[in-house]
Amino acid sequence: MVRYLERKRNYHVKFLTEKDVALAEEVCVRCEDYFLMEQGVAANTENARTIITEIPKGKTKLDKFVMAVLDEADKPIGLIDVVADFPRKGQWIIGLLMLIPEERGSGFGKVLYQVIKDWASDGSADSLRIGVLEENEEALGFWSHLGFEKQEEKRQTYGGKEHTVHVMVQNI
Repeated sequence: MVRYLERKRNYHVKFLTEKDVALAEEVCVRCEDYFLMEQGVAANTENARTIITEIPKGKTKLDKFVMAVLDEADKPIGLIDVVADFPRKGQWIIGLLMLIPEERGSGFGKVLYQVIKDWASDGSADSLRIGVLEENEEALGFWSHLGFEKQEEKRQTYGGKEHTVHVMVQNI
């Protein structure tokens, strides 16, 4: 957190629609390490489109919020994907909280998490949920440090690559 506070800048978010695929793709390409881990291949336009448009069964566009995190020069430095009341009423899922490598470890992810948590709480959520790839040790540590606890493990395939996903939950 100290590093973020030392270089605090003016960040803002932009809610994304399918017209903003190129903006989302900028972040995906810069986060190539994540896509190589998840799918075994570099990010592409379709990954960005999927982040924006894929909606869980039983939900609508009104339940899903995808945002680009922009710096003071309007350069995209992160993506957030949240679905309200999924998989149950009162529980919000963080489908994605991804920052470009230069922003990781700065404390900014914790700031974004707190904003999401406050927003979900204001929206009558009683808990937050996230799925973390088992091999993403950095993310497992991050979410555990914030108080998320593993609820279950699931097997999931992304881009032909099979993973164990830790489903983590935090009561708020």
